[in-house]
Amino acid sequence: MSPTTDHRMNAESPPAAGVADTARDRAGQLKETSADTAREVAGTAKEKVSDVTSDVRAETRRLASQTRQELTGQARQQKDRAATGLRSVSDELRGMAEHGQSGLGAQLARQGADFTDQAADFLQQHEPADLLDEVRSYARRRPGTFLLVAAAAGVVAGRLTRALASGGPDEPNNTVMPVNSVTPMSTPVTPRPGPEQ
Repeated sequence: MSPTTDHRMNAESPPAAGVADTARDRAGQLKETSADTAREVAGTAKEKVSDVTSDVRAETRRLASQTRQELTGQARQQKDRAATGLRSVSDELRGMAEHGQSGLGAQLARQGADFTDQAADFLQQHEPADLLDEVRSYARRRPGTFLLVAAAAGVVAGRLTRALASGGPDEPNNTVMPVNSVTPMSTPVTPRPGPEQ
């Protein structure tokens, strides 16, 4: 063996110990650098996640606020339309009471006009949220009456919807058929050829 080779193989020799120490120092520095870099990456990722989370929260709040404003605006428009419709019905009932004969029908028309005026005033003086609270409160106080009124309103709404969809009330059938009459057949009857004689 040459003296250089022998020197490399002897781990106790001073140059080999220096290489090992240098490698150990480099490995320690690399470990510290890697740990520092990993901490920086984790911190940056944490900041980014926090930023994204806060952006998502802010956007959600903005969308919820915008939706609430749009729904409130639409509810106000519907409330105003309902109040206008009630005023129209009130005017018609009042006109019927004034031009009609005096009696029970005129009195009922006047009372109906007064009631629809009060309902229109109530609608115009309250916000949609207040109206919803009033309905909930009434439903809690008188659940049976509330359910009956809701069922009646559903029937009326269904009938109105059906009437509007069909283009108005069905026209009555003006044809009178005698009880013992036979309705004509829609397909003509052709005689079958029989045996020839």
